[in-house]
Order: sequence, then structure tokens, then C-alpha cells
Amino acid sequence: MEKKIKVFYDGNCKVCDKEISYYKKNDINKKFEWVNIHNSKSKIQRLNLQKKELMDVLHIETENGKILKGVDAFLEIWVNFKYFKSLAFFVRIKPIKKLTEIIYKIWAEKRKKKY
Repeated sequence: MEKKIKVFYDGNCKVCDKEISYYKKNDINKKFEWVNIHNSKSKIQRLNLQKKELMDVLHIETENGKILKGVDAFLEIWVNFKYFKSLAFFVRIKPIKKLTEIIYKIWAEKRKKKY
């Protein structure tokens, strides 16, 4: 059985859940396992991460067990979707990636206060 990329997301965040729902619907090759951090305690414990860390930013575990978070996690997701590959390529350009990381960090901080 092929290992899947595990995406750890905050299912209580409406924006997060809506975006993940889009990805789920379009994951036609079933390359991902979508893990809502609020009802997957055993999978979280196996990662040696605290739920609070997972609440801060999106995390993924690649097929080979590497943990990626924030923008790097999104990039790994995007390269696996036809219509997001170009976006992933664009965001990987150093100055654009840095700006994207700053914007994501600001958004994540605001999201934490809201949810």
C-alpha cells in the first residue's frame, strides 16, 4: 500500500475547513490523508508534536516521514494538484516565498485569536 501525505489541519477553523474540503474533493488520486487535529489524538501523538503547535500553522507529514509546516506544507500540497502546480512554482521563488511566509504568519496569528 502506498504511503500517503498526511495533512494535519484545524477542522474547527471555518476557513481552514473550507480550503481542506476543496482539496479533499479534488484529491482524485487519493494521495493525501486528511487529519482533523481535533479528533485524531493518536495520529498527533505519533508525530511528537503538541496540538498547540498544530493549531499554529498547517503541518504535513510527507510519505517519507518528513514534517513540513506553514508555507512549505502548502507547497507540498499544491504540487500535487494540477491547477496549483504553477502557484507552487511561483511561490518557491525566494522573495515571493518570503513575502508569502510573512503574510501567512500574520494570517495565522489573527486566526488563532479568532478560533
